[in-house]
Amino acid sequence: MTTKIMWGMLIGSLVTFANLYGPQTFIQHFTEDFQLTSSEASLALSISTFTLAFSMLIMAAISNSIGRKNMMVVSLISSSFIYILVGFAPNFETLLALRALQGIALSGFPAIAVTYLAEELPSKDFPKVLGIYITGSGVGGFFGRVVSSTMLDLTNWHVAIWTLGAMTLLLSVVFMLLITPSQHFHATRFSLKNLGHGLLEACKDAKLLYFYGLGFLALGVYVAVFNFVGFPLMAQYDLSQTVVGFVFIFQLMGSIGSMAVGRLGGRFSRSHMLRVSLLITAAGVVLTMLPSLISMLFGLFLLSCGFFAWHNLVSGWVSNSAAPDVKAYASSLYLLFYYVGSSVIGTLGGQFYDAYDWNGTAWLLLGCIGSAFLLLLFVKLRLKQRTLA
Repeated sequence: MTTKIMWGMLIGSLVTFANLYGPQTFIQHFTEDFQLTSSEASLALSISTFTLAFSMLIMAAISNSIGRKNMMVVSLISSSFIYILVGFAPNFETLLALRALQGIALSGFPAIAVTYLAEELPSKDFPKVLGIYITGSGVGGFFGRVVSSTMLDLTNWHVAIWTLGAMTLLLSVVFMLLITPSQHFHATRFSLKNLGHGLLEACKDAKLLYFYGLGFLALGVYVAVFNFVGFPLMAQYDLSQTVVGFVFIFQLMGSIGSMAVGRLGGRFSRSHMLRVSLLITAAGVVLTMLPSLISMLFGLFLLSCGFFAWHNLVSGWVSNSAAPDVKAYASSLYLLFYYVGSSVIGTLGGQFYDAYDWNGTAWLLLGCIGSAFLLLLFVKLRLKQRTLA
């Protein structure tokens, strides 16, 4: 059963993040086709992550009533279908409306994926499969961008979206056939009172609040980099859209960070590994600022490794720290901040790029990583206080 769950969650993660980040490839083209600034064009990505973030709170509560598998299947199939509709958008306003709706549809999978794994897997298998699930986000991001960029060079962004949407719809059906129904799930009646109570309980532990902040910064840094790095790659180094699309292989390779965390979890503390992950992420950002294609590409690789380890560590920490009856709510709140960070910092990075070029965006991200070090310090102080108590 563990093997089927592992492959199913890998496919589900691939579908989710291919659909979510597929339009990242088109940001440069949206600036030209719709006469937009880079920060305005990035709303095609930010609007989905924003609606996804807030919708997850409701989806987690609904899944407590209808079941984990049902929620995940509906999420994947409906979001893939909506993505196909995005390709028919006649103007940017319609495109944004569809992407906002897609974010709501997408939210059903990430809102409960980690909770499903925690409920269904033995504790010894959880870190490994969680690493595979998070690796799927890198695989999905790479898959979506490569398919999109390759089709974009051959045709246009409309056809590129239709192609990716059809492929993820097919994979969603595979997920439905592969994933096993919950064996350790107990349905509870959905009510706004239960939702409010669960969210309140998930906010009472100050340590969890610091984790939410770490999630906000993590995806914000990562998305801001890959939203706008295509601009200097194409302008300074004259790379084609297809070649830029394949640059996203560094996101796939970056999942090495997530897998390394799964293997080293028993040897080092989470705080130690998170500190190293933040240093690696910062080093990657610094390397992208150097006037060399090789250093920029290696920087993207290091940044991706650091990010995947960062996210793996904090998301797992949330799940293990929360009380059993609020795990789903705590995970949803973590993901709420995680994806809001993507929207806020991802769009803010475009404003810094418009004003100061790539180095301006990079300095913003280094400031975010510095803030993450500060939050980690607060977590360690909180843990020390509990030990003394």
